Amino acid sequence: RAHKFILDLNAPLLFNFCEGHDDEGSNKNSNTKPIPINDIKIGIFRIILRYVYGGDVPPDSINNDTGSDLIEAANRLDVPGLKLAVEMTLVKSLTLTRASVADWLMFADAKDCPLLKEYVTSYIVARATDFMFMNSEWTKKLSDAPRLMHELMLEMSMRLNNDSRFDSTGRSMSVSELRTKLHEKGLDVDGSKTTLISRLQGSNKRQKTEEAASSHVDVFNLHL
Repeated sequence: RAHKFILDLNAPLLFNFCEGHDDEGSNKNSNTKPIPINDIKIGIFRIILRYVYGGDVPPDSINNDTGSDLIEAANRLDVPGLKLAVEMTLVKSLTLTRASVADWLMFADAKDCPLLKEYVTSYIVARATDFMFMNSEWTKKLSDAPRLMHELMLEMSMRLNNDSRFDSTGRSMSVSELRTKLHEKGLDVDGSKTTLISRLQGSNKRQKTEEAASSHVDVFNLHL
C-alpha cells in the first residue's frame, strides 16, 4: 500500500488520482480500500512503486515488452525520472529487427524518448542502402508518417555526407550530450530532441544576455 506523502512527492499525478478516488467514496474508511489502476499490468505497477519509493529499476526486468509498457505507464502517471531510467536501460538491451524497427521509431517519437529514437535511427542509417531499396513493411508504416521519413532522410544526408550545417543549432549533438549540458545547468532533461535543443539554446541566449548586461553595468561604473 503506497503512502500518500511519498506519492505526492514522487508521483503527483498518481497521488491526485488516489485523492480523487477517496473523495468519491461515501464510506469514511474508503481510504483503506484498494484503488483500481486500470490498463497497467501488476508487474509493471510494482516496478513503478519500487521506483517511487526510491528503488532502482532492475535491469533484468527490462526487455522489449516490459520496456515499452514501463515507458507508457511512466508517461501516463507523469513519472519522468522512471521513463528516462527505463529508456537508458532499454537502449542497451533492445533487440531491433527489420520487422520491428518502424514500430520502435514511431513509439520513441510518440513517447518523447529521444535517446531511444536516436538509437533506432542509427540502426536504420547504418543499413541505409538496404532499407531504402526494400519494399518492406517498415517502409509502408513510415509512409504514413512523412515527418519521420523526412527526419530519416535528413539524418542520412548529414551522416553519409558529413554535413556540418547543423552544428551551431545543436542538432549534431547526441541526446546524451544535450541531457548532460541541461543537467549541468539545472534544467529539465525530459522531452524530444527538438525540445532539448530549444531548451539549451534558450538557456545559452539568456546567459549571453545576462553577461552582456553585466558587462554594460561594469563599463558604466568605470565611467562614474
